[in-house]
Parts: sequence; C-alpha cells; structure tokens
Amino acid sequence: FPKEMEAGRFEARVAVRSNEAVRDIAAVVEGIKRENPGENRLAAMGWATGSQWLGHYAALYPDQISHLIYYNAAYGGPGGGWRLQQEYGNPERPAELDYRRLGAYQLATADDLAARWRQEGIDPAFLDRYVALAMEGDKTANERKPASMRYPSGPFEDTLKMVNGRQIFDASFIRSHVLILRSGNDFWSRPIDARTMLAQLTHAASAKLVEMPGVSHYVHLQPTPDRQKFLDAVLAFTAPMARKPSP
Repeated sequence: FPKEMEAGRFEARVAVRSNEAVRDIAAVVEGIKRENPGENRLAAMGWATGSQWLGHYAALYPDQISHLIYYNAAYGGPGGGWRLQQEYGNPERPAELDYRRLGAYQLATADDLAARWRQEGIDPAFLDRYVALAMEGDKTANERKPASMRYPSGPFEDTLKMVNGRQIFDASFIRSHVLILRSGNDFWSRPIDARTMLAQLTHAASAKLVEMPGVSHYVHLQPTPDRQKFLDAVLAFTAPMARKPSP
C-alpha cells in the first residue's frame, strides 16, 4: 500500500494514479526480459483500468510489448456518456473525482466486492476465494467493522478524465500489435473510447477492434458460452506469437 493509503482517506492526495502504475509495469517487464534474454515477444492484457495502465505504458515504452489487448477500457473522445459518472465524478467538475465524498482511497466490505459480480452470475466459489484474498491482502481489514479492504481512488480519477475529454496518453505512440476488445454491454468503457483509440493507433504494427455483442463487462469470468467469444478473440490475436516447432 502506498503512503497515501496509510493515513486517513481525506488526509492525502489521490492514491495510485496511472503514472505510478506504469512504473510498476515497467519493473515487471524488465524482470520478464531479464529472465528471457533474446525473447522479443511479450503479450499484455489488462481489464478496464488494467488496460488503461498498459496502454499508457505501451505509449511510453513502445518497444517493450509486442501484443497489447486493450479490454473493456476507457481511452478518450468526446466527453460524456460514462455510466459511472454520478457514482465517482465531482458534480461541479465532471473530469475530477468527488474527493470530498470518496477520498484518496475507498473501503470495500465483502458485500461491496461481490455484489455486482454475483448479479452477473460469476461462480460463487470463485467469488468467495476472491473476497478472501482481497481481505487477506489488507492487514487493516479486520480493524474495521464490518471488515473492509482499502483500494485506491486513482483509477477513478484517471478514468473520469479520459471519459470527459482529457486523454492521459496518446495511442499514436504505441507500436505494438493492438487488439481493442469490448463487451457490447460494458459499463466501464464507451463505444466512442474504442473507436477513438482505433483511429489514433496510427503507428501500431496492426490494430483491430472486436466488439462482442450482448455480453457483459465480466464475460471472461462467466461460465457461459459467451466466454468462448472472449477466448476465441484473444487466442486468434496471440496465435502468430506461438513458436514454430523445431524441424
């Protein structure tokens, strides 16, 4: 946990902005490359904020990732139309986090963590384990009643800018192969995010947008036939990376 999350929620700057996440990704990539000398293939996929961080990283380090899967993530384009605007945005300044209400970080109980996921039909055993690990990861969780884990507000601060006309990175700097993958019923990304990013990937090795009609933000976790649409898209994109068998 960064220092902004060790004090009170309203006593520090917003925790974990995109630039900080990019530094962490850079450290991980360096470690992978150090353990695999001479290997130039590296596929990276995030989910929502995770893809936004990876996109920012790929724009700043364009030679490090060979394949980027940008999945259900915001990017930019005309402001407005974000489904979660009222939940996180400042009513007076839409592109800013409502800090007075949310603070540098937020708290999530077990019910908070699992509620939306249960509504989407995610496997209960998977959810129980997810919640348990989340709570175990915060040493202070049991100091509050009910128990709750801390999570940073930075991802919401960044996304509010992206969906209100302020991009945090420029896709024209990305040079990897890029698959923009979007669920038709996604609540985090907007259709305009995918279209805008596709138009701005002017220097990518390749760029493709695949939209999966009628599926949810959680399709990759749902034990339904729709999950195969997600898997097929990812595997088709990464198939050219596979090593050819030795003769």
